[in-house]
Amino acid sequence: MSTTRGTHQRASFLAGAVDHVLGHGVTALSLRPLAAALGTSDRMLLYYFGTRERLLDAVLTAVREQLRAGLEGAIPADPMPPAVLLRSAWDAVSRPDNEAHLRLYVEISGLAARGQEPFRTTAAAVARGWLDWTAARLAVPDDERHRAAAGVLAVLDGLLLTRFVTGEETAQEAATWLGVALGATSARDS
Repeated sequence: MSTTRGTHQRASFLAGAVDHVLGHGVTALSLRPLAAALGTSDRMLLYYFGTRERLLDAVLTAVREQLRAGLEGAIPADPMPPAVLLRSAWDAVSRPDNEAHLRLYVEISGLAARGQEPFRTTAAAVARGWLDWTAARLAVPDDERHRAAAGVLAVLDGLLLTRFVTGEETAQEAATWLGVALGATSARDS
């Protein structure tokens, strides 16, 4: 098999696996049903990815990059106050086209919280990446940057959990209240 064809086939399988995982989650991910959904065999997936864990890592990396690209397009790189970044990030992640990515993020975070591998390791790497990404966009003194980034991410994670557990309306009400309380928006802007 030519390298170009093999690279193309691997990319095709990865794109299909990303779509499958975004639609079905990772909890019950099994190679045979995934292979059937992709029109191939589990042996071919193992040929291209080595192990289920490597395939999962490739899928989660692709999902993270898709979400990051979407957020980078919606949120300027210029540093801003934490309240403004929080509001901007919430507005960006609240878009319907991000829902499947964020549901997967919350699912993986829950599995990581239970100490399950490879989710614990993957979630830790994702969190470090988001902390760096957030910190670079914060207009705060250098000695506060890490704590401020962690605070913004903690609030976003809480809003996401609220959104998926209690509903969109409750999460939007919470985000609006926080924006007003932190000075990112006025009550009449809401």
